[in-house]
Amino acid sequence: MVKSVIIGSKRKAEIFEHLLVSSKEFEIVGYIDPDDSVNYSMFGEMMFVLEIANMGDVFFIDRHVKNLSYEVVGHLMKLGKHIFLDGFRNWSAGEIQQLIKIQCESNVVLQIGNVLHNKPLFTSALQLVKSPRFIKLEKHCDAPLPGEFDHWFYNNLYQEIDLIQRTMRCNVRSISARPMFLFGSQTDLLTIHLEFDNDAIAHISVGRAMEPGTYSLKIFQQDRLFLLNFANNGLTEYRSEEQSEQLSLSADFDHPELPPELIRIDRQIMPFDTWKMELRNFYESIYHRLSPNTMLEHAMDVSTICETACEKIQRKYQDL
Repeated sequence: MVKSVIIGSKRKAEIFEHLLVSSKEFEIVGYIDPDDSVNYSMFGEMMFVLEIANMGDVFFIDRHVKNLSYEVVGHLMKLGKHIFLDGFRNWSAGEIQQLIKIQCESNVVLQIGNVLHNKPLFTSALQLVKSPRFIKLEKHCDAPLPGEFDHWFYNNLYQEIDLIQRTMRCNVRSISARPMFLFGSQTDLLTIHLEFDNDAIAHISVGRAMEPGTYSLKIFQQDRLFLLNFANNGLTEYRSEEQSEQLSLSADFDHPELPPELIRIDRQIMPFDTWKMELRNFYESIYHRLSPNTMLEHAMDVSTICETACEKIQRKYQDL
């Protein structure tokens, strides 16, 4: 079993220990909480990294840890340690580029787990989606507080942009973004328009101006539409009648914007234990030289898009 260390709170260490209890590959040997005041002052020092590096060979990092710089992760990788991030970290594209360089030189694995792209709802949809031409994301969330627009953008759109980017399987050609102030001086609705090199388009609408509870992704391809409802974990396919494999379904009148000749097929979500799959992928990536489901390169793509969008917005709206 691989000796594993948790970087996170005691509570998070207990959760990870519960998740790994049935694993035959990873053994939890301890944890360190960088947000604890006892460790805060020295956590960024190289001697401290050397100290915790001797505890294990694999490090699981909680997504909620605040006082963890990318330099610390880089030092661990330089020492030959494999890293599992519980979700994306709010690192800049430049910082991620530095980590990618260190990773290549150290020949270690850094996997980003527990992200939207790897969940059963989307992996089930991905089996059906072939050549998307238009993607529409709608999501309700609270308005950003003054001075916290970047943080708000990251928290509410990072995983979703990652999902859209990888669904399109193509580079972004142009980005436009615009905040709308409907009820006051806060951003009540943010719209983002992405155009890809293959001429496909993605449109994102997020904010408190959306109907509460709204959290959906529509994927359009020729003759088909896939609706992913993250709020109720539902997957629905709409297709033209002549291509239907089912004969008894009628048009879906719950969505009047859809042409009446489209019929509805409720697709089954492929059930699986997300964490079990993530841990298996992590182990196989370490010992069989496989690529993780989500890597630093994916985070690099998303960070570049997010930074470009935020820069364009804040250049015009400097008070955000």
